[in-house]
Amino acid sequence: MACKTLIIDDEPLARIRMRSLLEAYPEDIEIIGEASSAMQAVEKIKELKPDLVFLDIQLPDKNAFEMLQEIQDEDFFIVFTTAYDNYALNSFEEDVVDYLLKPIAEERLQKTIEKIRALRPSVTQEPIGPFWEKLNQVLARFSNQYMQRIQVRIGEKIVLVPVDEIVRFKSEDKYTVIYTPTSQYVIDVPLIELEKKLDPQEFVRVHRAHLLAIDYIAEIQRGDVGRLCVVLKDKARTAIPVSRNFVKRVRSL
Repeated sequence: MACKTLIIDDEPLARIRMRSLLEAYPEDIEIIGEASSAMQAVEKIKELKPDLVFLDIQLPDKNAFEMLQEIQDEDFFIVFTTAYDNYALNSFEEDVVDYLLKPIAEERLQKTIEKIRALRPSVTQEPIGPFWEKLNQVLARFSNQYMQRIQVRIGEKIVLVPVDEIVRFKSEDKYTVIYTPTSQYVIDVPLIELEKKLDPQEFVRVHRAHLLAIDYIAEIQRGDVGRLCVVLKDKARTAIPVSRNFVKRVRSL
């Protein structure tokens, strides 16, 4: 019997891709639902009682580890899907949980499916208490980790943009533009959500529409009308106005 499976990811394209990949294994995987937030995921897990969950670590309302603390009485297997190449995930028991690094390769997913096949006989027979022990051990170490790379979909391919190469983010309507020293990318993630996933020691909000990499700030100037302005180290020496709400934060850099 196939494992009743939930897909949990805040990115619609990521959910579509995961569903497409898993549909190649109908004898092993029965997709029974999706969720785009931790709150929705908790509701779905309690309602649908899945055997298996493909779970993105960084969700908009809280991370996966925090979410899992709310449902320790539920028994299911977990495959983390993440953009983080973090050693902490390796501390989980190999026969209890797996993780897939985005963008997910078909060959790597095949290994996960093989592991699921080996575990499947115990899905409804044995509790997964050892997983929760491992989860508690790693929670403190991992919960404060920030995004290391950002997925950008360009046509039929996904490009990974390292966060340490990003000069700034600019909000434009429902989209966000990513600027690196050599390229620009457009993603459909709101700036306010990106800010939550980025290290505040590396990025600073200076305006409702602008989030800047602190290491790329060259100068802080006072403009003609007395307002602060941040000048970047890019080739254009881009000047970004500082809104009144963020002046104190910029002055504390």
